Amino acid sequence: MSLLETQNFLARLYTDETLRRTFLTEPEKIGEEYNLTKKEIVELAAILPDELNFFADSLFWKRLREVEKFLPLTRKVLDKDFEKCFRGFSQNFNPKSVKKHLEDAIEFCSFLQTKEIEPLWAKDLAKFEQARLVFNSNARNFIIERFNYDIKRILKELSRKDTKTQSVFPKRRTFAFWLKIGKITKHFIR
Repeated sequence: MSLLETQNFLARLYTDETLRRTFLTEPEKIGEEYNLTKKEIVELAAILPDELNFFADSLFWKRLREVEKFLPLTRKVLDKDFEKCFRGFSQNFNPKSVKKHLEDAIEFCSFLQTKEIEPLWAKDLAKFEQARLVFNSNARNFIIERFNYDIKRILKELSRKDTKTQSVFPKRRTFAFWLKIGKITKHFIR
């Protein structure tokens, strides 16, 4: 196995909890599935499970903390569910770009929009933060998003320090626009 293939396998081993557990119980089987040589299987299996799990956990927590910085409002609203959802997300997604944490945050927002989360308007909040990240990363010069809840009111409420994150917001279709022309950027919510 080439160095790149070995590194990719290790990255997957560190980030995929199911694969890691299976490898620790059946190293030969998993090693063969990933085209590892007998020597590579023995060397990797010799890594103490505690060390492997510790390193994997530290990578997870680093990813989580970085994503929280990009998604402060979604983090605030979901509270402990944010970590739980991110753990599920991180098992199946590994960023590939140079801006790994930004890619993680953007894809995590897509993931949240497919899940049953409470409060229901948190999906719109994740969608808003995702659009903002995509726009601010210069990926696009124009973005328009439709929301099921009054995103303007949600943002206003969340900016207050005394806001309860489980507030109830009525359904009200709103739109947010981001536009960049040269050095001029505009953002509207209607």
